[in-house]
Amino acid sequence: MADDAISDNEVVGQMMFEKAQKEYPYLANKDVAYKYNPQENSPYMLEFYQGDDLPEWAKGKQSAIEVLNPKTTSLDILGDYVSHYGVNTDPQLQALYAQFQGQLDPKMMQERYQYHTQNFNEARPYDQWMQMTGLPEMFRGYTFNQWDDAAKMYSPEQLKTLDTVRSYLGIK
Repeated sequence: MADDAISDNEVVGQMMFEKAQKEYPYLANKDVAYKYNPQENSPYMLEFYQGDDLPEWAKGKQSAIEVLNPKTTSLDILGDYVSHYGVNTDPQLQALYAQFQGQLDPKMMQERYQYHTQNFNEARPYDQWMQMTGLPEMFRGYTFNQWDDAAKMYSPEQLKTLDTVRSYLGIK
């Protein structure tokens, strides 16, 4: 194959990202590097990178999304972008994210952290885990349909905040 030939993975990946941008116009104008890199038996759907964490293929961008599982959906792509980057760069999402964070029960989050340490070999200190994993996953669970019966895990106040996020992002 010639160096400039386009692989099937690149075509599939580009179509997947274009579909996500059409389904969720919020993504349409985002300057994000994107790579489709399916990994057999990957436990992860996708990976998000930013700042000093950017891989070589994403240099020159502010953030990057690497899809690792072909079952990744447009909503998964939107969810990772929003929960790791949009909540820090979009003023409306920043405010809603802070509001949601203030609505979380600290005891419940400590229990989730313990669960992660026991079941996922989490070794980071609680504060770092909370910022990088705990808060983003709680924000995504209901908002981006990532958990079955997710609505049962949230208070009416939290659901109202997350429904505002869903409306803002065009999630039906």
